[in-house]
Amino acid sequence: MPKISANVAKLMPKKSDYFYDNEILSDFQTRQKAALKEIKSVPAGVPDHVGMQTISPKTNVGKYLVEFASASSIHGLNHLVAPHRHPVEKFLAVLFILVALLALIFLSSLFWDRYQNNATVIVVNNDRDRFKIVKPAIFVCPIPNIEHSKISSTFEKHGIEHTPEAEQFFTFLANVDYQNMSNTPLFDKVPSSKWLEILYDLRKNIPPQLLKENDPYETWVATEKGVCLAARSVFAIYANHEYWTTNNWTVIPIRDNIRYYDRNNDGSQENFAVDSYAQFAASDPFEVLSYDVPMAEVHVQIMKRFIMSISEIKTQAKVRELTIHQRKCKFHSDNGLELWPVYTRNMCAIECRMQVIKDHCKCRPHFSRPTDGVDVCNAEQLRCIGSITKNLFLDANPPPSCGCLPNCDVVKYQIRIHETTPLYDVPTRTSYGQLLIEFPQVIYYRSLLYGFTEFLIGVGGAAGLFLGASVLSFIEIFYYVTLRICFYIKQARQKSKKKIVIHNT
Repeated sequence: MPKISANVAKLMPKKSDYFYDNEILSDFQTRQKAALKEIKSVPAGVPDHVGMQTISPKTNVGKYLVEFASASSIHGLNHLVAPHRHPVEKFLAVLFILVALLALIFLSSLFWDRYQNNATVIVVNNDRDRFKIVKPAIFVCPIPNIEHSKISSTFEKHGIEHTPEAEQFFTFLANVDYQNMSNTPLFDKVPSSKWLEILYDLRKNIPPQLLKENDPYETWVATEKGVCLAARSVFAIYANHEYWTTNNWTVIPIRDNIRYYDRNNDGSQENFAVDSYAQFAASDPFEVLSYDVPMAEVHVQIMKRFIMSISEIKTQAKVRELTIHQRKCKFHSDNGLELWPVYTRNMCAIECRMQVIKDHCKCRPHFSRPTDGVDVCNAEQLRCIGSITKNLFLDANPPPSCGCLPNCDVVKYQIRIHETTPLYDVPTRTSYGQLLIEFPQVIYYRSLLYGFTEFLIGVGGAAGLFLGASVLSFIEIFYYVTLRICFYIKQARQKSKKKIVIHNT
């Protein structure tokens, strides 16, 4: 066996060495021949790389783009930098890549639109035996809401001269609403900032526990219908005169004693009585009374039976993950109002209405929460409000500019007259109301249909279908436009300095 010189032996690769001068050779014999001949290039026809060959651009930018296209896991980019391709092949490669990219963008925009605008769906639950129905809040507004026997003592308390003019004015004011405000008597003997407190002192007496049950939420509230008694209303406290005058903005914790119907024990009716003619409304306990809430009437010496039907929409917990725009409703904790510490749709409508009044009449009504820098409307300004009722959306939904989205969890109670029984033979001055309850057959749920996970799955599937891309592909793109480009620039500068040194030497 012939001896091999030491220099040649050093050049011979080991059997486990698969590389020669950064080139991959096809077999050991070829590597051995190359080593023995001390050559630095690979013979023709022998592969010297992995994958497709690439073009050799002259500029550093071109070289960087070729490196990315040839190394990327996105299918098709390596065809753009392959050498010896016919122009038709290059055109088709560019065309197919662009079509695939446009298709991906189009589908991704559809998925995003669905995620932003159609992320929820209303589903129906008809398992009525398992329904947990909350009892309604009852608002009772006596008409007129003034106790004449209290006028003298109340006027004396507030230093008001007891004149027919003053008595007439506060009798009118006790049940003023938007429809009759234009007829407000002109009276300026008492500052308008004291009106609400005086009306509280003049209100009719309604015995406590209106619904004949222990009710920690029962309170008198200021509403657009006048001063009214609220029973079982969790949010009535936020329309209470004392809460306003103490400048309280505290969010009152919700207690555990919310009343729910028990079909086995409660039966299907509720009764209440008022010692005067009155209007009343049944409302969501987590809502306040606004002008557009329908009200029914009870009359003295008459028993009225009403049928109360109930509908409910609940929102599932997963929907909370969405933004307000996506779910198209608001929870109480979303807030966003200036006059209230929590959010409800009626609170938003009232606040928007107060803003319209402020813009047109430069004041706020006495039944609205005091705000700094805004005067309470006097008699002349109440007439101004009466002249702009067409702008106050009294019997319609608030305009979009108000931004009053519905409550995410809401219960609606609709009341209709069923039967009227006169009580003329009974020596009483009391008005009786009886609610016959129609329990719901179905409950609606706002459920998550298309969440962020579904959006990622949709975009990822489209990217894999059209471009063969994956999460790794997008990480590659991020890497090549951030870290890799910095390293590449640094290497290019170092090579440039070496060339300058060699050239000078």
